[in-house]
Amino acid sequence: MDDRDRQRLGNLIGHAQAAIGYARAHGRGWWRSAETLDAVLMRISQVGEAASKTSPEVLAEVPGVTWRDVKGIRAKITHDYQTIDVLVIRGVVSRQLPCLITSVRKALVADEKQRRRKDATPPHASSATTRPRRRRPPA
Repeated sequence: MDDRDRQRLGNLIGHAQAAIGYARAHGRGWWRSAETLDAVLMRISQVGEAASKTSPEVLAEVPGVTWRDVKGIRAKITHDYQTIDVLVIRGVVSRQLPCLITSVRKALVADEKQRRRKDATPPHASSATTRPRRRRPPA
């Protein structure tokens, strides 16, 4: 995973957390507030945008996520705003976004562990076991 993909996945988590936070801040019935619903929809759309800009290889490393749906909801919000089903959005916020955050975090942690192992491995294993030559003192 390169730095750009790591950044995009971090942004995705941030947008998902913001959407959940907006809903929680306004309590039960948050979807009845046009402003809150708009803010939540915007953040969900940004989740889809971040996913669409992340490489397919990296997305494949995140288990349990149907990325086609994540990207598709962005298209629905952007291009078909008037027909959005609020019940679907409520489910996205209450169930799907928390699972998405968990899955993406696990993938980022696994990638970080792999990077650390790679950085800890000496470039040439044979050079790590070779003793330096001792020079004789001048006579």
